[in-house]
Amino acid sequence: MSNGRQRWKQRKRVVIGTVIALGSILLAYFVITTVPDARCGGPFDGIRFQEGECVGVTDGSFVFDPALAAIQADIKAENDWAQAESESSGVALVKVGLLMPITTTANSAVNLDVVLSSLQGAYVALHRSNHTVEFGDPQPLVQLHLANEGSVQQGSAMAVSQLVDMTDDEVPLIAVMGPAIGTETTRESVTRLSDADIPVITGATTADDLDNDSVENLLRTAPSNTDFATALRHYLDDRPEGELETGILVYDDIAQDTFVTTLREAYETQLGDYIEFSDQPFKGQSVEQGGPDVFYPITQNICSAEPDMVFFAGRAPDAEVFIEALSERVCVAEHLTVMFVEVGLYPRGEEVLDQLETGNLTLLHATGADPGWARGEKAAPEGFADFHGYFQDLVDPDPVSLDNGYAITYHDSLAIAVRAMRITRPQDEGAPTAAEVTESLLLLNTDNTVQGASGTLSFNRNRGGNPGGKYVPVIPLPYSEEYAENQTYITPEE
Repeated sequence: MSNGRQRWKQRKRVVIGTVIALGSILLAYFVITTVPDARCGGPFDGIRFQEGECVGVTDGSFVFDPALAAIQADIKAENDWAQAESESSGVALVKVGLLMPITTTANSAVNLDVVLSSLQGAYVALHRSNHTVEFGDPQPLVQLHLANEGSVQQGSAMAVSQLVDMTDDEVPLIAVMGPAIGTETTRESVTRLSDADIPVITGATTADDLDNDSVENLLRTAPSNTDFATALRHYLDDRPEGELETGILVYDDIAQDTFVTTLREAYETQLGDYIEFSDQPFKGQSVEQGGPDVFYPITQNICSAEPDMVFFAGRAPDAEVFIEALSERVCVAEHLTVMFVEVGLYPRGEEVLDQLETGNLTLLHATGADPGWARGEKAAPEGFADFHGYFQDLVDPDPVSLDNGYAITYHDSLAIAVRAMRITRPQDEGAPTAAEVTESLLLLNTDNTVQGASGTLSFNRNRGGNPGGKYVPVIPLPYSEEYAENQTYITPEE
């Protein structure tokens, strides 16, 4: 073979190799830039990849986390049953969207246990809606679609757009339930939904500026921050004279977090007579900014002031770091009571309970549900027993599974949405529109109350769409009869 022919073959191999290499690079570029959505179920469904997480709306078929696989399968199965029943019987069918962060991180505002409990509670309400008359006439049937906005709400705008578009589906969306955290992003989301004439029933949001006075077409399921602060005042006013008389306010001063800003205001308004010392601000997300050292100067000031109690206006992750710092304070010999507010029971875990013990601390937690209800240890709301029976049958018989309270809250959130929908067009067998359901929100009172797990709930304009008849327990941790409340505060109906 001639040298020229050999050189030609060598050049051919080089050209072919170069083409293959370039093709591989282009393919890799295509995968990196256009196919991340493939890990979220592919480009043709409602889930997209944003900032490391799969966000968007699903009927339960896309599983956001392996820990949620079982409950999402239950929701999907109930959705499929409702679809088949509607097709065979001709009964109308509607959708409700559940909007919240369903994917989580170690430092996100909600954790995976909270998400799991929330979906479990919503599933129980979904089953009751379709198989009983406990939330009104069992027509129309209901499907629940899960809208994940991401751990830091990075997918909120997209998820809301999908929900708005679903109002024009053959099976229309008639309400959105579940917003979970009081932030400016949440305010933007619920305002967009309200502007589209979609009723919103919040889940765990407690910020005072997220109610019907601030956002039209919105009802709240959880107590408001003012309700929580009022429950704490009710508790303190009921204490013997000479106990728990002086307090100091410790607050997160991140302005964008409306939960903490309105909680601080609620403390000042409802409990101002008890606050006698200089306020102590801190920056939120203390876990990332130095842990307990963030609170060291505050614990010094607390020891110098010698208050009976601390009113803590911050989120649960910061509360846990604060408790750790207090457990190491120089004045640990002096007992201190910390007032804390959260929809679910926080903090959790043996480590925090040990810190309360060793730190000579009592945490008085105003919350949305009492673990003693499921154990038969505390007087529960009238509707709790029915809810608990269904939860034991459908989800988990262990009362511990209800400890964090979110299953109760999210059960009631969907129950409120369904009740409002079913008093709309009561004589019409067709599905109401979302806009028509908004007109029924503030009629959920008198004869049209909602028999929830957390109370016999009513809603009217006088209370700005905040729930009346809502139980707001104050629970001491570690539990002791000495600090137990004498009577649970119940929010007024008017």
